[in-house]
Amino acid sequence: MCWIALAACLLIAPLARALPAAAQIATAFKALDATGNGSISVEEWERGSFALFRAADKNNNDFIDADELAGSALAQDTFLRADTNRDGKLSVGEFMALRRALFQLADIDRNDSLSRTEFDLLILMEQVGWQDQNRNDRIELSELGESLKKAFALLDTDQDGHLTPAEAAYLAADTFKHYDRDGDGRLTVDEFVGGYRHSLQTE
Repeated sequence: MCWIALAACLLIAPLARALPAAAQIATAFKALDATGNGSISVEEWERGSFALFRAADKNNNDFIDADELAGSALAQDTFLRADTNRDGKLSVGEFMALRRALFQLADIDRNDSLSRTEFDLLILMEQVGWQDQNRNDRIELSELGESLKKAFALLDTDQDGHLTPAEAAYLAADTFKHYDRDGDGRLTVDEFVGGYRHSLQTE
């Protein structure tokens, strides 16, 4: 499996860091989807997450310390979020607890698997912030609108009210085309939000 690609896409990155390109996201999804059935099961997510931790834990002592963090693909804010006891090192238990929480958050339809759309949303929303309005540690379909509007505003770098393929380069070309209902080569905020809603309801 391509754990470098997984690390690039699956470890939480600072907001200032660019989103991975569509090809990188596809590679990461394929690496996790060991059965090739088009979704990531809880078991596949656990295996991938554990492998990511092991790749960073160079001395195999079940902790990631500051030196190992500096030489890994693990982002500083991931480390801080996962280090729940604030001891300056990350245990495998702390890391896996964060990863399990992310899976639960992203599993919008609550079927214990992540579709490609849910996976894309996880990567996008970890950059811009989830709007968990009812504070149940899950994202409901009804809550997605505000999160996606925030994401749209950040992606729309020229602030012209549309997303070009370059501005939404994390989306696969066929997905962009599918969301572009009027076929003008750009996405409005309504097309962006509506495209995700439709995909989640039909997958």
